[in-house]
Amino acid sequence: MIHKYLTSTQISSFFMVVLILSSNYVLSQDIGVQVDRNQGIIESIFVKKDEIVFELDSSNSKIKNIYVFSHDSLSERFFNEPVYDFKPRRKLELHRGVKLYVNSYKSVDYAKNYSDNSFAGIVGSITQIDDIEIEYHKRIGNNRIIGIVGKIKSVNDIPISYHINYSENQRGRYMGKIQTIDDIDFEFHNRHTYSELGKYVGKIKEINGVKFEYIQSYSGNVNKGSVGKIGKIGNIKIEYFKNYSNNSASGIVGKFKSITGSDERVIIY
Repeated sequence: MIHKYLTSTQISSFFMVVLILSSNYVLSQDIGVQVDRNQGIIESIFVKKDEIVFELDSSNSKIKNIYVFSHDSLSERFFNEPVYDFKPRRKLELHRGVKLYVNSYKSVDYAKNYSDNSFAGIVGSITQIDDIEIEYHKRIGNNRIIGIVGKIKSVNDIPISYHINYSENQRGRYMGKIQTIDDIDFEFHNRHTYSELGKYVGKIKEINGVKFEYIQSYSGNVNKGSVGKIGKIGNIKIEYFKNYSNNSASGIVGKFKSITGSDERVIIY
C-alpha cells in the first residue's frame, strides 16, 4: 500500500501530480465538431495547434477560417467554445475566401508578381502578417491534377497536406481534400455499396482515431428521414426518431432525438 512508504505530505503531492496530469490530458483535446442537430450534418471541424485554431468547412473539407491567438490559453478558451466574443477582432482574407483572424497586426506582405506565383494564381494574396507566415501550393508536380494549386501549404511551419490522385481517392470524391494538419490525420469514406446507399461517400470517416459513422439504409425503411445523417462521433451517439407508426403520425420521423455519451478526444458543439 502507498501509505506504508510515504508521508502524508508525499501522498498529497502524489495525488496532486495525478490530478494535474489528468487535467492536462482532458485539456489536450485538439478536435472539435460543430453539429447541426436538426439537419444531422457536420457544419464545421475545428483543429487546435498551440495558439492557432483551424476551422474546416465539412461540406468540402476546405479550410475556411484560421484563428491566431497571442497565447495558448486564449486559443484554448475559443476552441472550447468558439463564439464571437472569444474570436480575434481583426479579419484578413488570404486567398480563395480563406479568412485569418488576429487581434492586432502592424505589417502585411503579399505574393509578388513572380512567374511561380502567377502560375499558382496567388499574386496579391497575403503571405505574411507580422510574424505569421502563410505558404501556398504552387503549380508544380501533380498539384494541378489533384486540385490544390493555390491552397494553403503551411501556416507558421504547421504543414498542411492533401489527398493525392489515387484511384480510390477519386472514386471516393476526396482527392484534394485535407489529409493532414501537422500530425492530425483525416480519412474519408470511400465509394462502396453501403456508403452509396447510406449517402456518405466522401464524408469524413476518421480524424486521428476518432471514427465518424452515419445512419445506414436498412431494409424495412426504419431509418427513413435520417439515412446519411451523422450517427456517431467517437463514443458519442446521435439518435433520430425512427420510422415507427406513432412517430410517423406525430410527424417526427428523422428528427433529432438525443445525443449521448462522451469522448475525451473530441468536443461536440
